[in-house]
Amino acid sequence: MTQLQPIYSILLIDDMKPLVMIMESGLKRLGQQVFSAYSGQEGLDLYRNKDFDVVICDLGMEGLSGWDVGKAVKDLCADQGKPKTPFILLTGWGCNFEDESDLAGAGVDVVLEKPVELSNLLTILQEIIPKK
Repeated sequence: MTQLQPIYSILLIDDMKPLVMIMESGLKRLGQQVFSAYSGQEGLDLYRNKDFDVVICDLGMEGLSGWDVGKAVKDLCADQGKPKTPFILLTGWGCNFEDESDLAGAGVDVVLEKPVELSNLLTILQEIIPKK
């Protein structure tokens, strides 16, 4: 008997609409609830009005970068006295982040390179999202 995949409420933030549409479609096919935003500010506006199990955000966006969004999510959680929402930073730049204190300071739990394989992403979600 196969184990059912947990259903997560995912906030997906990226300024590249085609990428968002592909990821959103794939995650929804895998049974996930996905809410999409096309800028850091739009993502934060959604985040303020709904609880999410995880935020997946692009690094390089105009206006608020993924670093800015991660820090804002971390600060909002602290201000509200709730546990920090797991935060995944997506990058197409192939960056290697060796200083984990910088990641933690920005509220980032995991950095993934684009393109992301959805089955690997679901495995990571299961690892970083607290069990309900």
